[in-house]
Amino acid sequence: MLTVHIEFISDYICPWCYIGKARLERVKKKLIDEINLDIVVSPFLLYPSIPKGGVDKTVFSKKTKPGMGRSLRDEANVEGIEINYKNIEQIPNSLEAHRLTWLVEPHLKYELAKRIFHGYFEHGENIEDENLLIKKAQQVGVGKNIIEKFSTSDKGKTEVDLAIKNAKEEFISVVPSLRLDHNFLFPGLQTVEVWENYIRRAVKIQQRNT
Repeated sequence: MLTVHIEFISDYICPWCYIGKARLERVKKKLIDEINLDIVVSPFLLYPSIPKGGVDKTVFSKKTKPGMGRSLRDEANVEGIEINYKNIEQIPNSLEAHRLTWLVEPHLKYELAKRIFHGYFEHGENIEDENLLIKKAQQVGVGKNIIEKFSTSDKGKTEVDLAIKNAKEEFISVVPSLRLDHNFLFPGLQTVEVWENYIRRAVKIQQRNT
């Protein structure tokens, strides 16, 4: 069975990324008997001007387009998830959540990302809170040495900053974006069918090159 490497570029405060994460899981389940999907997560800051401590969500509610809330709810319902903005008081700075995700063991990154997304969008959890992030890391089995590194230093920040900078230099302006096999970049949320088609095309390219 061939493997397609997928880099899922996203920001924890982006509702379309939460929907995209759930949708990508549906794609993975659909292809499970044909193609192995090796999914990793990469950071992005949708609003880099948000300071530590976050900003009141009313600041962002004024920027939303008419009907966006309904569109988000409809898309979330299709994926079996919820986006409960009523539970969210502050739009946080997501940098520390990205830093923790960067530090954890590779096979745990995606599972940790799922829990951070879920806690924020469904329960309004403060994903800037160090204790909350550590708790989620412990829940997915992150080692004590990684947790200590996160809580006692700023390790990973330079790498996260560089990854975000590189994304900007590639003109990535919307998330989620997918990069397949370290090469083909597809920006924005797409349907299951479109993502599946991209993945199958990546497999055909692999087969031609072997």
